Parts: sequence; structure tokens; C-alpha cells
Amino acid sequence: MPKYRKKPVVVEAVKLTRSITIETSDSTMKGVPGDYLITNKDGEQYVCDRDQFEAEYELVKGQIDLKEMVQKSFRLIKTKLKT
Repeated sequence: MPKYRKKPVVVEAVKLTRSITIETSDSTMKGVPGDYLITNKDGEQYVCDRDQFEAEYELVKGQIDLKEMVQKSFRLIKTKLKT
């Protein structure tokens, strides 16, 4: 999962492609496509509006997301096997 930095906090986040509902320690949160699902250093997850996220966070440069790279490779292989 890509890492993003909120000055000076670093979190993991993924941009949502579908609507979700999650339970947090404070409430129930709903996210829509384009929003971000954030995981903080304690493993707690919450939803952040796209505009707010993109205004407050920047992508941490110089990282390799091995899991994402492997998943993309498998999707590409799977697509080629179907043809």
C-alpha cells in the first residue's frame, strides 16, 4: 500500500474505487469512490475526503510497494492467459 505523509505524520492510504462503510473507535464512517482509506501507525483505519486528503498529505517518495507491484503483475499475467 502506498505511504503518504501528513506533515510530519506518515500514514498508509489507498484511494477508494467503491463505496465502503467501516466501524472506527469513534463512529461508523462511509467512504465513496475517490475518498481515501487511511491506516495510521497504530493500525486504526478511517476514511478521509479526497479534497482534504490531497490538500494535507503528500506521497512519500523513494518507496517501492512490492505487494502492489506483485498484484499488478499477476493481473497482467491473468489477462494474458485469458486471451
